[in-house]
Amino acid sequence: MPGEAPVSARAPAEEGRRRRERLWFAASLLAGAVLFALDAALQDGVRLVSFLFPLGTAIAVLLAVARQRAVLARRRYRLLTETGRIASSSLDSDLMLIQMARLLSREMADWCFVSVGRDGEVRTVAAMHADPERQRQAWELLAGHAATDEQHRRLLEPLGLRSTIAVPLTARGRTLGTLTLASSESGHVFGDDDLALAREVADRMAAALDNTRLYGELSRAESDLRGSRDELQAILDGVADAITVQRPDGQLVYANTAAVESMGFSSMEEMLATPVAEIAGRFEFFDEAGNPIPTERLPGRRALSGDPSPEPILVQSRSRRDPVLRWTRVKATPVFGESGTPVLAINVLEDLTEVQQANEAQRFLAEAGAMLAASLDYETTLSNVARLAVPRVADWCGVDMLDDDGDIRHVVVAHTDPAKVDMAVEHRRRYPVDPSEEAGVPGVLRTGRAELYPEVTDEMLVQGARDEDQLAMLRELGMRSVMIVPMAARGRMLGALTFVSAESGRRFEERDLTFAQELAGRCALAVDNARLYSERAHIARTLQDSLLPPELPQPPGLEVAARFRAAGEGFEVGGDFYDVFDTGSAGWAAVIGDVCGKGPEAAAVTALARYTLRAAAMRDRVPSRILATLNEAMLRQRDDRRFCTVLYACVDNTPSGVQLRFASGGHPLPLVVRAGGEVSEIGSPGTLLGVVPDPDLRDDVIELQPGDAVILYTDGVTDVAAPDVVREPLDLAAQMALTGDETADELAQRLLDAALEGSAQTEPRDDIAIVVIKARSASALAGERGATTVAAGTA
Repeated sequence: MPGEAPVSARAPAEEGRRRRERLWFAASLLAGAVLFALDAALQDGVRLVSFLFPLGTAIAVLLAVARQRAVLARRRYRLLTETGRIASSSLDSDLMLIQMARLLSREMADWCFVSVGRDGEVRTVAAMHADPERQRQAWELLAGHAATDEQHRRLLEPLGLRSTIAVPLTARGRTLGTLTLASSESGHVFGDDDLALAREVADRMAAALDNTRLYGELSRAESDLRGSRDELQAILDGVADAITVQRPDGQLVYANTAAVESMGFSSMEEMLATPVAEIAGRFEFFDEAGNPIPTERLPGRRALSGDPSPEPILVQSRSRRDPVLRWTRVKATPVFGESGTPVLAINVLEDLTEVQQANEAQRFLAEAGAMLAASLDYETTLSNVARLAVPRVADWCGVDMLDDDGDIRHVVVAHTDPAKVDMAVEHRRRYPVDPSEEAGVPGVLRTGRAELYPEVTDEMLVQGARDEDQLAMLRELGMRSVMIVPMAARGRMLGALTFVSAESGRRFEERDLTFAQELAGRCALAVDNARLYSERAHIARTLQDSLLPPELPQPPGLEVAARFRAAGEGFEVGGDFYDVFDTGSAGWAAVIGDVCGKGPEAAAVTALARYTLRAAAMRDRVPSRILATLNEAMLRQRDDRRFCTVLYACVDNTPSGVQLRFASGGHPLPLVVRAGGEVSEIGSPGTLLGVVPDPDLRDDVIELQPGDAVILYTDGVTDVAAPDVVREPLDLAAQMALTGDETADELAQRLLDAALEGSAQTEPRDDIAIVVIKARSASALAGERGATTVAAGTA
C-alpha cells in the first residue's frame, strides 16, 4: 500500500527505537550516580540524595509514557502493515473485509463489525470475535436484518458491549460502509488514540474496498467488452461480404474472415501487418468499362476525406497471381471523431462475381439468340456466334458439325489473335480429328455427353499428342481449361462446340458448363431449324417448279415471257400458276390462274387445274367451255370448297395478225399494249371456279397487230402494297405504255419492277405471276423470214 515502509526498512527502524530507550535508561543511571558522588563530596548538611527520589519518580513516569507510546506506535504500525498486506492480497472485497475484521478483533477490540452499503441497502459483511461461539451468537442476532448502525447497536445489546467506536468507510467522497469496534468482556474503554487509529484503519479499508469494487467493475466491463467483441467478431466472420476498417493513413486495423480469404492471407494478423500499398499491389482494379480506377475514387478514401456518404462503385479486380476477373461492389462508411474529422472508414466489399457472370451469360445468350434468329445460313451464323464468344466466354471457341455420312466437318475456330487462329487451322490440317477417338469432339458426338476439363495438365497433352511436333503445337496454344458440349436437337446429333481457356487463365467450372450447354442447345435448335427450312423450301421449290412449265415455248410469230415471284420466304407451295402449251394443229393455249390459299391443298388444286385444262384443250377450242369443264372437275373431285380464278386463251395466227380468244373465270382481265403506246383492259371477268355449278363465263377476242402485246397477270401485281395501296388496272396501264420496241421479256420485267416499287415489304404478300405474249413486229418478222430463206438456200 502507498505510504508503507517496505519490510526490509522496518528492522532498522525498530532497532533505532530500542537504542534510544537504552540511551535514556543509561542517562538516568548516570545522573543518579553523579548525584551520589556529589552528595559524598559535599560538606555535612548538604544532601543531594534527597532530590533523587523525586527525580527518579519523574524519570520513571517519563519512561512509562514513552513506553506506552512505543507500544501504541508498534500496534499502529503492525495494524497498518497487516491491513496493507490483506488489502493487496485479495481482490475479493468480502474476503478482504472479513480478514481485516478478524485482525482488528484480535488487536484492537473484542468485536469488529463491518457493514457495507450499496443501492440504499446495508449489508453486514463481518462480525468477528476471538471466541467462535460468541461470533456465531452475533451472526444469529444480525441474520436477515439490513439495518442502520444504531439499529445494529440495539440488536447487539445481548452481547454485553461496553465501549464502541464506529467510523465510516469513505473513499473518493463516497461512504461505502461502516467499521465498528466494540469491547465487552475485556472492559476496555476506547479513547482518542483508539478512535484515531480506527479512522486510519477505516480509511485504508475503504480505499481497498473501493479498489476491489473498481477492479470488479473493470473486470466485468472488460468481460462484457470481450464478450461483445467476440460476439461481433463471430457475426462479422459469418458475413459473406468482406469487411475491413482502415485509419486515415490507409492502414488496416480490422478485417473479417471473408476479407482475409479474399485477399489471399492466412490470418487477420498477417493481413494487418502487411502495408496497404503491398496489399493493393497484389491486385488490378478497373471500373465497369475496364478503365483503371484511381485510389481517390474508392469509397474508403472518399470516406476518410470527409464524404459522409460516398457512393458505392462496381469494381472489377484481378489478382496478379490469379488472372480470373472478379466483380465487387465497394461501399464505405466514415466514423467521425469528437473533432468532427473521420478517424476510421468501414469498407464493405460485396462479391457480385456470380451475379455479374449470370447477367453476362444472359446478355450473351440474348445476343447469340438474336444472331441465330437473324439468318438461316447456319454455318455463317455459327461462325459469328463463335467470334462473339471470344473473349467473353473463352479465349478459343471452335465449331464442328456432323455430316449425314458421319464425317466430322470443322466449321470455324475463333480467337482474338489472327496469328493463333492460323496456328489452330494449321494444327487441324496436320492432325485431323479421328472419328474413332474415345474422348474429345468424337467422343462427345458419339455419346452426346459433354466433357469438362477444369485443368489441362502437361501430362494430358503428352498423352493426347501423336508426335513431338503436335505436342509442341499444343503447348504453344497454351490450353488451361476445356469444355466440349454437344449440339443436339429433336433427337439428332448435329455437332459440338469447344471452348478453351488459355492466356486469360480462367478455370471452367460446372456453372460454365451449364451455360455452354444452354448456348449449344440454342445453336443446335437454330441449325436444325435452318436444316428443316432448307428441306421444306427445297421441297416447295421442287413442287412449285413441277406446277410451272420448265421453259416457255416460243410459237411462230410470237414472243412469250413470264415472271413468277412466290410470296414470303418461298417455302409454301401453291397459289399462282401459268402455262403455255401447244394444242396441236389447232394452235396454242395460254393459261394463268390463282388458287385460294397456299400449301399442299392449294398445290393439289393447282395440279388439278393445270392438267384438266391441258386435257380439255385437246378436245375443245372454246375457252368458256374449257373453263366450265375445269369448274365441273373441281366440284366433283374437291369437297373443301377451295376455289380459283383462271384466264384461259387460245392463240391463233391469222392472215391479219394474231388472234386471242379468251374467257375469264373471275380472273383479272388482260392488258393490251399497242405498238403505238396505247394500253387498255379488255373483256369481262366472269365467275370464280369451284364455287357454283353454272358459272357465268364469256368468250372475248383480242386482235394483235405486229408489235402489240397482251399482258396476263394475277392479283399479286395489284395487291403487293395492300392494304395501304391497291392498284387499279388503269394504274398498271399507265405504267406499261410502250417506251420503244421492247421485247416480251423486258415488258414482263418492267411490270414486276413496277409492282414491287414502293412496297415497304422485302417480299410480296401474295404470289405474283406475269405472262406476256407479244406479236413480233414487221422488222422482226422480216428478219426471221430472211434467216429462214438463207438457211433453206444453204441447205
